Amino acid sequence: MDRAIECATLANVPVMYDFWPRSERTYEDLLKKMRPGDIHTHVFAQQFPIILADGKVNPALAEARARGVIFDVGHGAGSFWFRNAVPAEKQGFIPDSMSTDLHTGDYNVVSMNNVMSKFLAMGVPLDDVIRRSTVNPAAEIRRPELGTLSIGKDADIAVLELTKGHFSYIDCGVARMDGNVKLTARMTIRAGRISYDPSGLSMVEWEKARPQYFNNPDKGDSLPARADDYPRD
Repeated sequence: MDRAIECATLANVPVMYDFWPRSERTYEDLLKKMRPGDIHTHVFAQQFPIILADGKVNPALAEARARGVIFDVGHGAGSFWFRNAVPAEKQGFIPDSMSTDLHTGDYNVVSMNNVMSKFLAMGVPLDDVIRRSTVNPAAEIRRPELGTLSIGKDADIAVLELTKGHFSYIDCGVARMDGNVKLTARMTIRAGRISYDPSGLSMVEWEKARPQYFNNPDKGDSLPARADDYPRD
């Protein structure tokens, strides 16, 4: 940690920590080394004493947060346990930012929608979940032009559908939690351009397609019979 802090100080950037406590360096000791603006990711992983033997949230978390330390979910394929997350949420400790830790080893396990839905199921209000998934992460990495919809900012938009029903979620210890809400991505817009539209919300109805759509291409004709220009701005 000392070398990371030294490098980050020279570069004037925060450090995101992924660590494992040991007998010679306790969790509390590691938190005390973190500077304001530094980020503790994987906060609900199995190795951290988030919940003490008496069922209370470790007071070291509140002490670190009061000093400006930032806490991040970083779910991943091995860094999220309900036994830590649920009691912490019920006692008012919610990570500052929600994230997937998405990589090739967990792309079929977790998504941003899945992470957000889990916190909704735990009782975190929708507005709070969205803020911790957009504005807060942008601020943490010092990119204020991201994560918000306002004049002069990048038009990065996720169109989400909130569905109510019976849904089940699993953690990295293969335990289940039941909930009654779920978020599903219906469209993604990156810098004002539609990049994901699985339900065709932005696409023309087939009966109203341009003539090209109804033509049978000649042999070797590479022009696709497309109803409209897609993706579009």
